[in-house]
Amino acid sequence: MPLSESLSVAFARVCLSGMLVCSGTQAAVSSSEYEAAIQSAHAGNETAAIEKLTAWLHADPDNRRIMHDLAAVLVMVGRDDAALQYYERIARVDSPPYAIKSVALAARRAGRLADAEAAYRLLLKKTPEDAEAHAGLAYVWMALGRTDDALAYVSGHLPRPPIAYTRRDVALVVALAELHEHHKDWLLAASAYQDVLTLDPGFRYALRGRVFAVNKAGLPHLAKRLADRQPDAFSEDERRQLAHDAAGRTVIFGQAQLEADARAARFATTDVGLQANHETGDRFGERPATLFDRLVALRDRVRMRDAVELYQHLCAAGVTVPAYAKAAAADAYLYLEQPEIARDLYREAIDEVRQGGGENVRAWQIALFYAYGEAEQHDEAQAVADGLHRDTSPMMNKGMRGIEEPNPAYSQTALLSAQARLYAGRLDQAEQRLAELRALAPHNSSIRSSWASLQSSREKPRAALEEFTLLRIDDPKSVDVAVGQGESLLTLNQFAEARAVLAPLLESSPESKAVQNFADRVDRHDRLLLQIDTTLGRGGSVAGAESVFDSRLYSAPLKDSLGEPYRVFAHVSRSQGHTDGSSLARTRIGAGIDYRARDISVEAEVNQAITAPDANGIALALSWSLSDAWRTSVFVDTNLNDLAAAAFRNGVTGKAIGASVTWIDNESRSAGASVSRTQFSDENVREGVRIWWNERWVSGPVFKLDSSVGLYTSTNSLSDRVYFSPKRDKEASVAVTGEWLTWRRYQRSFTQRLTYTFGRYWQEGFENDAVGDLRYEHAWRDDHGIALRYGMGYGFHPYDGNRENRRYGYLNLEWQIK
Repeated sequence: MPLSESLSVAFARVCLSGMLVCSGTQAAVSSSEYEAAIQSAHAGNETAAIEKLTAWLHADPDNRRIMHDLAAVLVMVGRDDAALQYYERIARVDSPPYAIKSVALAARRAGRLADAEAAYRLLLKKTPEDAEAHAGLAYVWMALGRTDDALAYVSGHLPRPPIAYTRRDVALVVALAELHEHHKDWLLAASAYQDVLTLDPGFRYALRGRVFAVNKAGLPHLAKRLADRQPDAFSEDERRQLAHDAAGRTVIFGQAQLEADARAARFATTDVGLQANHETGDRFGERPATLFDRLVALRDRVRMRDAVELYQHLCAAGVTVPAYAKAAAADAYLYLEQPEIARDLYREAIDEVRQGGGENVRAWQIALFYAYGEAEQHDEAQAVADGLHRDTSPMMNKGMRGIEEPNPAYSQTALLSAQARLYAGRLDQAEQRLAELRALAPHNSSIRSSWASLQSSREKPRAALEEFTLLRIDDPKSVDVAVGQGESLLTLNQFAEARAVLAPLLESSPESKAVQNFADRVDRHDRLLLQIDTTLGRGGSVAGAESVFDSRLYSAPLKDSLGEPYRVFAHVSRSQGHTDGSSLARTRIGAGIDYRARDISVEAEVNQAITAPDANGIALALSWSLSDAWRTSVFVDTNLNDLAAAAFRNGVTGKAIGASVTWIDNESRSAGASVSRTQFSDENVREGVRIWWNERWVSGPVFKLDSSVGLYTSTNSLSDRVYFSPKRDKEASVAVTGEWLTWRRYQRSFTQRLTYTFGRYWQEGFENDAVGDLRYEHAWRDDHGIALRYGMGYGFHPYDGNRENRRYGYLNLEWQIK
């Protein structure tokens, strides 16, 4: 019952007290009998009193005193319509105040507000100091929607300051509290109820009103403590709701702590809220509302499996889960890498809120964007991001002079739209949008972080590292920025520095998926590494080996001996070809050391051919990155193992040296040139030059189309060799590769590639001829450090004027062994 209605009952009992004073002995009824009837009404036996008063009034219809008392008792028991049949006869200036007050109350409760206002105004003319009458008039105005007038009226009839209130002001102070409640000024309402309790400490309705106002003011913990002092004033369900609200508010405070605190202790408040939630359930029984809040708290605590288990329990029990709890369950599913379920739950939550007239679902729409992306539905993700940006105004309070200001959500949605293109592999579009955002907000941390991520995707790790490093100075608490810096360090072979970034992240944010993925990369770097490249083919044996098996097994980094940059490795290489109708194979084994550091990598090997004890040698390879755009490399191999079978059959060996330079604009465009010199043991010297240009024409989340243009020329000092050794030759070719990402699930993926190469070949002394090759490939990658590629191909190439066909298959494996 609202406090205004509860107070009405009190008014009625006051009216009854008035009867005892004003009623006298009636002509047809003895004074003692009449007084006994009134006393019985006062004692709670209103029905008997009403029967007697009705009978007496029927016997004496002109007796206004009986009519006044009957109306008062009828109002006291809530029979307002019965009392209001006497309204016209009572709402007169010659009626006693208690009777006028009774019909005024009845008219107000019956919704006859004009009659109620008239009665209260009449009453106030007779008793201008009656606080209850002033309060009644204020309640009428409140019912008429004139709450501001009512508030001003009540405030104007109360003494100032509140310490000057007396017990006769209680009715007005209660009205003041209810008016503050109507305006949702909960703290003012609670203060007014406290003023009532100062005057009347046992006033039950003020006790309850204070607790509920404090609770609605966002202070459920205080409300619960106040209620615990007077448990008899509250029902079991009300005390459960107060405990539930206190636990829920603690969970909300925990969310605020999570946003502001990066320390390991950031979960402390959430843990308290979760414990309070369990205690509420244990004390009052597990209600759905309590379980919904628990689901949110489990999500906040990153206990995602527990959150999903609870959600599934609710669904199995047939409980209708509200939108906010569905969104929390969706967060848990997304964390557990089940984006399709998360996607559907986000959509349901958004639709439910919108159908209910709500609009503020931006956070869930952003989460839906990520769910679409992780489910590899990039077009849908982009549509969500673009729609959010389109529906977000660039200005807040637009058109309101003096308070119009930029809307921070607008830049957030613009960034999301750019990120949609970044995640979908549409990097040119992403770069254009991010460049525009950087120009508008050069110091925005989120924009700078996305720009750095773009540099990583565009094969510019140094630019990415520079941006992430500067950003960490400005935003040292950002986990994502720290992870970006650490992964850039890994890419640049700065392993010790990457570990230094990872260690505090694992201590402070072990639950972060970004930190976990970064730690997984570091863990994979620490493993043994097996690389196998195998080609089985037939044809083209005069130019080189037909089949090759090449395997390297690298140790884990030698952190405890030589240092982080070093590994040792074993190398086995076997080449095979056909000559003179028979097959010939050569196997070379070697061991070496691998060194990788910032901008440089070196691999040195000593090796020995098994079939020729005197055929030993060294192999050196050095790569040097001058910048993100320029890379150079040189190599030396004094014991070549991929020569033509005819060369090995005739005891010919070879040594080679070469160098290359590569220019990289980005992942879609690169060019380079290489030179090489091969010295054969039969005194032939081959020198070659190659230049190439790679271009990506189509880039998207599923399909990519690349081309590669290559030009090659070589000379041999001796041309009459048992192996293919043209005096001079040239080749121009174009390769077109279509790549289809057939399936991807986070780090696991399956890709198909089809490459067609065509061109022309010229050899001195022969007419030029066509060259071609068609290759089809599968590429698999799993989340345990295994990458597998295999395929088959068919090609043709002229040698000394004769076109030779080549059929081949291949299998390449890279395995980071744990």
